[in-house]
Amino acid sequence: MRHTLTSLSMMIALVLFAAVAAAAAQNKTTLPKTDINPQQFRVIYEWNAIDFEWTSPEDREAYLNTSQYIPQNVLISGINFYGENLFLTMPRMLAGVPATLATIPIQQVNTAPKLKPFPSWADNAIGNCNALQFVQNIEIDRNGIMWILDNGRVGTLTQNPDPKCPPSIVLIDLKSEKLEMERIPFPPETVNPNTTYLNDLVVDNRDGDYAYITDNSAVDPGIIVFRRSDKRSWKLRDGKSMRAANDATFFRINGTTVNLPVNIDGIALGPQYVTEDGKVDRKIYYSPLASFHLYAINASVLQNESLAPWGDGALQPYVIDLGTKASQTDGMKMDSAGNLYYGLLGIASIAEWNSTLDFHVGQRTIARDSNYIQWVDRFTFDDKGNVYVIINRLYNFVKNQLSLDEVNYRILRSHTGSKSYVFGEDVTPVMKPAYDAATVPTLGASLLALALAHLLA
Repeated sequence: MRHTLTSLSMMIALVLFAAVAAAAAQNKTTLPKTDINPQQFRVIYEWNAIDFEWTSPEDREAYLNTSQYIPQNVLISGINFYGENLFLTMPRMLAGVPATLATIPIQQVNTAPKLKPFPSWADNAIGNCNALQFVQNIEIDRNGIMWILDNGRVGTLTQNPDPKCPPSIVLIDLKSEKLEMERIPFPPETVNPNTTYLNDLVVDNRDGDYAYITDNSAVDPGIIVFRRSDKRSWKLRDGKSMRAANDATFFRINGTTVNLPVNIDGIALGPQYVTEDGKVDRKIYYSPLASFHLYAINASVLQNESLAPWGDGALQPYVIDLGTKASQTDGMKMDSAGNLYYGLLGIASIAEWNSTLDFHVGQRTIARDSNYIQWVDRFTFDDKGNVYVIINRLYNFVKNQLSLDEVNYRILRSHTGSKSYVFGEDVTPVMKPAYDAATVPTLGASLLALALAHLLA
């Protein structure tokens, strides 16, 4: 009898151990963890006003005389890296912006370099719908393809914006010497050319190459999904998480107060991970400009085109409210290890969150300076472990209070050892065995009950 009890005890212990181990395996995250210690952010470029590499001094004078170039109306918004260059975007919110996409060298020559229009001056000609009209942001994927958001409509801060050209996504293969632009206009049933504002995007180089785009339209905000393989696009909406929050529309920065009830704005794409059913997915993170919350949704949900016709609310069951930030955020960017970089506009700060940790406890401020960090806009990473951020004093720009006697635009840099999310690790789907981790606890419980029944018999 004692021998039987000992055997049963050992059996019970083994079953309990197997059940606990299986449950732990089921809950274990597959996202990589990393600890970073960013060095101090330093100013590498700064400008009072933006100037360009003109074909001649006479050209510059002609642009000035005809108001095709109004220095105080040129605002740097987006930034990206490729090769030896930083790419900068200048949205044509006002008149007098001669080029909407340009480059500067990543190696410093001076602290206020002139911008070189990209791909050329002709490719930035205003009014030519084959050229770039209004570029808010770009992304460059792991294959060297530049994805450009061209709103088409110019003068968005004027009384009469011009919607002559259709909103489009434009692709350029940066590995090609020709730098030809492939333009794909969005269909009007997906994007309203009179109200859309294509703000930011992330690129997912899986299953046909997807772009997830924030449209912070004042009347119809949402996320536009574009699939490159067949050039299809659709739009998904969720009023609760994508519209401006009433308690977050006012911004007070360096004594200036501005009311900006702006909808969904920044967006970031997390690393690949294996889901409980063995498939590969990614998290998409986003926030309205006028919001203190960060939201997340699975890429697989956004790729489900059948949800688009359901309109506002179709995404609500799938949206995760991760929690609140200390202030509102404009741009954000994820690195390849799952660290999210974002600004905290009201407290002149740059923050970082390790997305493997709970958002409530995993956030930390990595830079704060009210003199140099005045409206954090967009981020990018180079190939040497540096992160770059655009500071652009947007609050002064929208109120027409820019002074050309002051520094209005800065690019800051910090070494973090990071690289862009586009170079994140590819994850392989898992073929689930007949008895997988999800069924072992149930099986273990059954065996345990059987053993106890035998013991008590």
